[in-house]
Amino acid sequence: MTMSLTELFIKQYQLCGLTDKETVGVIYELGKKTEYVEAAVAAARSLGAGALVLGASSLSNPTLPPYTSDGREVPALLAGAGNCDLVIDVTVGGLIHSSVRTNITGQGKRMLFVAEPADVLERLMGDDTLRRDVDAAAEILKGGKVMKVTSAAGTHLTYDIASPDLPITRQWGFVDEPGRWDHWPSGFIACFPRDRSANGQIVLQPGDVVIPWQRIIQTPVTLTVKDGFITEITGEGPEAFLLRDYFARWNDPEVYALSHAGWGMHPMASWTALDVYDPRSLYGQELRSVAGNFMWSTGSNRFANRETPAHLDIPMRGCTVMIDDRAVVVDGQLQCMTEALAA
Repeated sequence: MTMSLTELFIKQYQLCGLTDKETVGVIYELGKKTEYVEAAVAAARSLGAGALVLGASSLSNPTLPPYTSDGREVPALLAGAGNCDLVIDVTVGGLIHSSVRTNITGQGKRMLFVAEPADVLERLMGDDTLRRDVDAAAEILKGGKVMKVTSAAGTHLTYDIASPDLPITRQWGFVDEPGRWDHWPSGFIACFPRDRSANGQIVLQPGDVVIPWQRIIQTPVTLTVKDGFITEITGEGPEAFLLRDYFARWNDPEVYALSHAGWGMHPMASWTALDVYDPRSLYGQELRSVAGNFMWSTGSNRFANRETPAHLDIPMRGCTVMIDDRAVVVDGQLQCMTEALAA
């Protein structure tokens, strides 16, 4: 790493277009990730911007039940953060699926989630080239009707994406537009297909990853998908057992639903991250962003009014992703989005 955490925040703020007339709000959980809070504040002040720190006792969702939402601190957070221009979320689990995020961005404020180690933040810092490519991928999704995913391992899955208002998540790692949310670092495109439209089969192979478990798949797992829900999980290894056990623990049929789907686009993101770093130090954003992955998720989908803390992201290797008759990923290799868009 060549830059300090404060220097990294300064560079990030410059990408976000922070001015000396704006105020940065930093949301964190008491006693956790304090070095990020200090760096975020110091960087804002060095650029002449104001800084407001908002600490809450606990905001992160558990990864296993029981779960009871405690929203008592949310109104106070919104009151403070709503008066800031750029909100930095350094909570442990992130406010990605919470009303805090939707309320802040709904007011036209910019919001950025930061969770990875400093050297990951530096190595995967976004830029205008990545943004251009992600925007090109978004245009391909907007014009598509069907997303089809296949693999040599046996995956064959289709989604209905034919909608003029298809919800699309474009992540390039910085927030330079009013009302924009992003995650630093990032580099992927995803959409929320028509709910309950996914059908087919997903075959997880060794090397695929389950997030937030930060676990690399070691043995094949086959998931049957019907009308948007996982209906069967088969396999002889520990991952199939763990997935069956995890979903069953919630005692909630919504956890079996498929949510967003898309592919990674960051040229510097690596599959080896879980071996190079302590897996528990990572939020998993590098694996989500590996160029040419197919990434799908379960559970939460705010566009389908489905909220559950049981949310898995699963990046897969070696898949082919088609949008109608256009290949955007072939056998795990990302195709050029700008050339595909011009075709």
